[in-house]
Amino acid sequence: MAILDALAIHLAAEGQGTVATDIFLTRTPDTPDAAITLYESAGVGPSQVFGSSVYAIDHQRIRVVCRAARNDYPSARTKATAVRNVLGAVRATTLSGVSILSILSTSEIYPVSRDGDDRPLIGCDFTVWLA
Repeated sequence: MAILDALAIHLAAEGQGTVATDIFLTRTPDTPDAAITLYESAGVGPSQVFGSSVYAIDHQRIRVVCRAARNDYPSARTKATAVRNVLGAVRATTLSGVSILSILSTSEIYPVSRDGDDRPLIGCDFTVWLA
């Protein structure tokens, strides 16, 4: 889960929350209402450099889901937009030891659903190009 850890730490450093307080990996706890959760999903196969026998670029897919309090859809959407802006600005850098070429948004911000407490869940998908 190194990529999720690196992205969570980066989001925290950019003022989007605090890891393990309102930024979570793979599971969103019942509290707090406002939360960001990062998930890994199936990515595109890795790319090879011409003439190389090893993979040169991995294309990891990440889903980010933002949750807000019941009936506060605007806050969840605003947070998802902020997260998309932060992650979309990452280019040619190393975050927590993970070498990232680029993070590309692969979807618009979209409503995922509502959780069991009727809190809105807003998502955005990304492809992370890893060197």
